[in-house]
Amino acid sequence: MSYTLGEAAKAADFSKPTLSRAIKKGNLSAKRLDDGSYSIDAAELERWKDANGHRNGAVKRIATPTETPETPRETSALQAEVEKLRAQIQSDQRERGFLEQRIEDLKERAERAERKEDQLHALLVDLRPQTEAEPRKGFWGRLFG
Repeated sequence: MSYTLGEAAKAADFSKPTLSRAIKKGNLSAKRLDDGSYSIDAAELERWKDANGHRNGAVKRIATPTETPETPRETSALQAEVEKLRAQIQSDQRERGFLEQRIEDLKERAERAERKEDQLHALLVDLRPQTEAEPRKGFWGRLFG
């Protein structure tokens, strides 16, 4: 079954200009007849109407509940779980702080050990036996001495 533009407007409860704009934008498929009118398939009109029903208040409206369907017992259980998770987060944050301090302490110890190693290395280099080279004699020293 197919509708003319006027019939489709009545069936969908939209205005003819609205449907015409949808056809021009390509949102609603329609065949152009030889006399210049449109032929709109019923299934295509229904698809477009479902996609654009929010514009027509009587067509489709999804009601949102004013309250959640949870019972007070479920709510209190969820609140207890939230509190438990918050306590765990705080515990993890304290542990993280402790571990960060421990890392800093280990870095300082490593730096001190490295400095001590450099000092000991320098001492070992200084303790090598020094060979004293005899001073070179000049011309007169070699001649007389």
